[in-house]
Amino acid sequence: MRLYLVCDDDDTEVGLRLAGVEGVRVRSAEEAREQILARSADDDIGVILINRSLMKQLGEFPTEFRAKHTLPVLTEIPDTSGLPAGGSVARYVREAVGIRE
Repeated sequence: MRLYLVCDDDDTEVGLRLAGVEGVRVRSAEEAREQILARSADDDIGVILINRSLMKQLGEFPTEFRAKHTLPVLTEIPDTSGLPAGGSVARYVREAVGIRE
């Protein structure tokens, strides 16, 4: 199973692409919903990463999606505007999917 990114932030998309995570940058919450639903049909995708600002725009959709689907797992990651001091997106992704250093 692989990770897939849905985000609304260029820096997050580029950073995770450099780390080998495939994904898409969306322009609206509706486009994000469409992408998430489309990717949920792909059995290879086990985790969909969504940056924090986009997750807020999705409202109740993530909760409803999680209630209907066991896979892929929707996981919120901080975006570049929301990283605490010393934080890194890569570290948050590893922690979100259960990889500890």
